[in-house]
Amino acid sequence: MRARIAAAQRDQRISRLATKLALTLVRRDEAIQRWDRRAGDILIALTRGEHLTLDEAVAWSRITLTKREARRMRTLAERQTGEADQSPTSS
Repeated sequence: MRARIAAAQRDQRISRLATKLALTLVRRDEAIQRWDRRAGDILIALTRGEHLTLDEAVAWSRITLTKREARRMRTLAERQTGEADQSPTSS
């Protein structure tokens, strides 16, 4: 009987920890997406507003960022801006 109780308690601890892990990873992913969108907004400003190429914009920032990643961030910002513009405003 003690072994069953101990096993059930262990299962509960594991379940709680696994749930915490899942929630933490979801929050991390949401935060990364927010920051990627902000970076994309800035890339849009540099490439469209300042007429830099994507390579030039990355070079000016002096960070290691692949062109593919920069393009993904810029596309993310464009998509979310487009979705926001199409959604009705709420009062």
